[in-house]
Amino acid sequence: MTKYIYIIRHGETEYNKLQIMQGRSINIGLNETGKKQGDLFYKKYKNIPFDIVITSELKRSQETVQEFTEKIPHIVDERITEISWGANEGKPMDKSVTLRFKKMIQEWSNGNLDYSIPGGETGKSLANRLQSFVQDLRNREEKYILVCTHGRALKMLITKLLNQSINMMEKYKHSNTGLYLFKQKGESIILIEENNIEHLLSS
Repeated sequence: MTKYIYIIRHGETEYNKLQIMQGRSINIGLNETGKKQGDLFYKKYKNIPFDIVITSELKRSQETVQEFTEKIPHIVDERITEISWGANEGKPMDKSVTLRFKKMIQEWSNGNLDYSIPGGETGKSLANRLQSFVQDLRNREEKYILVCTHGRALKMLITKLLNQSINMMEKYKHSNTGLYLFKQKGESIILIEENNIEHLLSS
């Protein structure tokens, strides 16, 4: 069986706009721009015969695909929620926050997945929950699946779907409602589209 997995990052929030790190404990909804982004994504992809929509438990994830979930079965899965940023959570991207973030990325790139920003989630924890999600995703019987997740979770999710090292995470860019499209045939999964934002250009 061939199936298609559409994965997007949530729409814009005020914290995105103000460059404040959100993370797992920040549960704000979309701003007006984010709502428009979600609507534009819906208008572009509403004719795809999605069988299921999967979101995290956070408002920004669920609100982005609300127009789909009004008509299509919806699952909330906490495994695809955003990483906990610990001491960085809810903080603007000033020098100290940026340094903690860069330190984490460097440690992970060096293979130290036990590292976390103080008070935050480790790379190992994020990797384990997303690997579990990917295994279930691979085994799902639906042919067209829509997933709405978060920035850092998305980067890790891509590497897990493609069986890549986490060193590849920083290669993948993400935009609000940017689409990553995967095709699965048997055990093989390939990436077809990367951070596609064509729907936003029609605004």
